[in-house]
Amino acid sequence: MNGKILIQALVQMSGDELRIVYALLHKTNILGMITAKTKDFFSKETDHFYETLKIEMDKLKRFSDEELQVKLFTEMTKVLELPGVPYHSSSEIEMQGEAVMQAVHKAMLKEDKDYGKFVEAANDREIYQLIIHYQMQKVFSTFDSKFRELDEKKTTDFIKKIQTFLMELPEEKQLELKARLKLDELTTDAIRSALLIQGSVVVFSVIVEVAGFTAYTVLTSAMAATLALAGITWPFGFYTFAASLFSMLVNPLIILPLALGGGGLLLKHQNKSMKKKLLPVAILQMILPLVVQARIGEADFSSFITHWEKQAGRYYELVEKRTQYEAAIHDQEAEMKDYEEQREIHVQAMEAEKEKAKTYKMFIGSHIAAIPAEEGTPALQQGIEILATKEKEIAVIEQQKGENRERKGLWRTIGATIDNTKLNIRKNQLQKEIEEKQQELVEEVLLSEGNFMQNEREILMEHRMNAKKQREKALIYDEKVTVAKEKSKELKNRVKLVDEQIKQLQHEYYGLENMGKS
Repeated sequence: MNGKILIQALVQMSGDELRIVYALLHKTNILGMITAKTKDFFSKETDHFYETLKIEMDKLKRFSDEELQVKLFTEMTKVLELPGVPYHSSSEIEMQGEAVMQAVHKAMLKEDKDYGKFVEAANDREIYQLIIHYQMQKVFSTFDSKFRELDEKKTTDFIKKIQTFLMELPEEKQLELKARLKLDELTTDAIRSALLIQGSVVVFSVIVEVAGFTAYTVLTSAMAATLALAGITWPFGFYTFAASLFSMLVNPLIILPLALGGGGLLLKHQNKSMKKKLLPVAILQMILPLVVQARIGEADFSSFITHWEKQAGRYYELVEKRTQYEAAIHDQEAEMKDYEEQREIHVQAMEAEKEKAKTYKMFIGSHIAAIPAEEGTPALQQGIEILATKEKEIAVIEQQKGENRERKGLWRTIGATIDNTKLNIRKNQLQKEIEEKQQELVEEVLLSEGNFMQNEREILMEHRMNAKKQREKALIYDEKVTVAKEKSKELKNRVKLVDEQIKQLQHEYYGLENMGKS
């Protein structure tokens, strides 16, 4: 029953009344509320909290009523941290609505001892009735102290509005009111006396019990207008909202514990706690107009279901798209790994061929001096002469080193060691120059047309050709690796974009992330 009432109220909300409740739950935070109330202290002519809500309401005009109804409901389940469920039928929606009402009821029992006492003493059987009557009782309690501070004109105007309503009630209800309030007549003076002696809470509670929920229309609009909680041209829903929220904002037992939170995670926790405390206010705002105007009955959930299924469909499409991208990334990276392996095979084969070519080149180089004069080009013969000169110099160095080692005496031995060190440096330099010259001359040999070491020359050229072929194949796979990396990067960027869209949907419609297809 409670869930059904909540959902019926939800799908019948529209316009600004819907947007102010959504703005309250979705956009309100501790720092914003405290900042607004601080501004009120310095500028009493403006209610900065309501001004902030109005700005958020204007932003919400770009959404349809149906869209905001779904957003509001999922926001309520988010505040309560209820698991997400699919909303494909009225029974599923009502069951989740029942879970919301039960969770709010349990939270109020746990955190508000006065609510527990109220529930024990109340005759109501339904949770929605308990929450409404308790919230309104707090409104009446807040008004009571303010009523005693009103000037004569405001007091009289307020009481006249109440009396006009009471005099329009059926005679039997008027008699019941007089009996329960111990009044002889329902005059303005009698009502004033009852309010001052018995208090607003008692008097208004009795009026509601006798007249029914309709009494809230007059009482809340009269209170809100009298206390300037809202513009007097606003509809009834705004008066209940303004009055009930005002009773919360002025209650230090609610605001102070929230305001004394720390930073970071603690502040985030306190924001969640505050939103939970705002839920009863939201429920009052949603349900009270429904019961006051006797609109309880069979509600049309089709628009709600249609919009939910549209968003759920978008969510499933995004999840499926992400799955496809992930599969494509897996395939692409497997293909890229295969390309890398093939590239490595050809790189290793190329290096092996190069190493073989190097071995033959060094072998040919070591036999350069044996080339017959008639087979060598002028450049080759000149190079061979240079090699011979360097070899002779090395032979002279070895002879000098031997002679130095024959020296006797301490100083001569030291001098010989220093000389040999210098000779070794020169020898190493000559050997390096000989090796470089031999490799240079090998290229001349390869270009010559003689028969000198023809077989070795052919094998060397073959290894070089094989190395070139392997390099070309390696480059082909290297290009494939580059292309595969780019494709993988592009797919990952698509996944990132889809993840952002999924996250945004989950943020707007809580419950999607832990709900499977049905």
